[in-house]
Amino acid sequence: MREQPAPPGRAYSGPMLTALPRPREHPRLLDGALAVLLFSLSFGQWPSSPPGSVAAAVGICGLLAGTVLARRRYPVAALAAALAIAAVQIVFGMAPGGGGPPARALEPTVADAVIPVLLYTVAAHRPRRISVAALVACLLGSAAAIARWAPAQPPASSNLLFIAAAGLAGTALTAWVLGDSMAYRYRREYYASLEERAARAEAERDAQVRIAAAAQRARELQDRRARAIDESAARLRRIERDLHDGAQVRLAALAMTLGEIKEDLDPAPGRAVDGERTRRLVSAAHQNAKETLAELRDLARGIHPPVLDRGLGPALSSLAETSAVPAELRLACAEPPSPAIADMAYFCAAELLANVAKHSGAAHATISVSDQDERLLMTVTDDGAGGARLAPGGGLAGLLERVQTVDGQLDVSSPPGGPTVVTIELPRHA
Repeated sequence: MREQPAPPGRAYSGPMLTALPRPREHPRLLDGALAVLLFSLSFGQWPSSPPGSVAAAVGICGLLAGTVLARRRYPVAALAAALAIAAVQIVFGMAPGGGGPPARALEPTVADAVIPVLLYTVAAHRPRRISVAALVACLLGSAAAIARWAPAQPPASSNLLFIAAAGLAGTALTAWVLGDSMAYRYRREYYASLEERAARAEAERDAQVRIAAAAQRARELQDRRARAIDESAARLRRIERDLHDGAQVRLAALAMTLGEIKEDLDPAPGRAVDGERTRRLVSAAHQNAKETLAELRDLARGIHPPVLDRGLGPALSSLAETSAVPAELRLACAEPPSPAIADMAYFCAAELLANVAKHSGAAHATISVSDQDERLLMTVTDDGAGGARLAPGGGLAGLLERVQTVDGQLDVSSPPGGPTVVTIELPRHA
């Protein structure tokens, strides 16, 4: 083997040898070597004379050995050609049963060993029905060869005939079994590859489904966040409007009234104090201050009811006691939710009780709060006329948008004639 120079930039650390080709990686080279080997081993069996017989023997051995070159692409055709040449050898190259010299150029040679090789190839690469037919043809050829060869043997050579028959049949059966086992392994690997590809395709489909679900989930969360931002902005505008149109106006009127009182208590020279007018102004200022405080208290309660500072249970109990429709509270909540979830549950219950009082005509309502799979489950039930539904722009649709901002769910069951059951499912933590 010749040495190769070291690659540029790398120090030479010893002789580098060229790699020899592996037989499995070069099947045509392997088949060519096998054909040359079988052809070479037939040299000693060629007749020495006459020259025509030698030429015929060389041609027949070359044809037999050459069939192995086509075994991978055309295994059945190669085996059929080899069996046809072998049949000619059996008929003309072996001692006939009736006597007479055989054609020496057509005598069987080592090149006939190509038949088991071709049978192995057919069994390994073709369906079993074809390989079984090829095996039967080889066994029949072996029987015909023994039948043609037997009359030329002495009568006492039965053991030799048995050995020859067993050898030929055993060789054919062994080649077929080896090829069939190889075909089984090929089929098993093929089915395993199909299962692997199916599993990979299923995994890819599952991944695509998860990606699509995640994208849909992202879009839903984006829409809910936008609604939450719009709702928060609307709430801030409402608070600003209430302060501007309510408390601010009352405080301005209070300031003007107090200014008039100050003028009355500190009159200009030559002007007497009007006690009756002052008392009226003080009474009006006092009433205005009380109304302003009440309005500010209601506004603050709308932002965050003070009763929620004691927890969701007491807040819902107070809500049920002050409801326009008699309401009953059933609380089975082991762990209190976070303050944000408690606020949302309280306002949802308040709005649902207000809807019951306005639209249902119910005589009784029930608020139930319980735990379910690490989530808070609240239901508001009334015995009213039913018919409530989720309509765009309605109160229930607004509640649905509110609970969806924290990944909650709202379900309405309200057949005509009642009862109406509104179920709200909220996470424990926003």
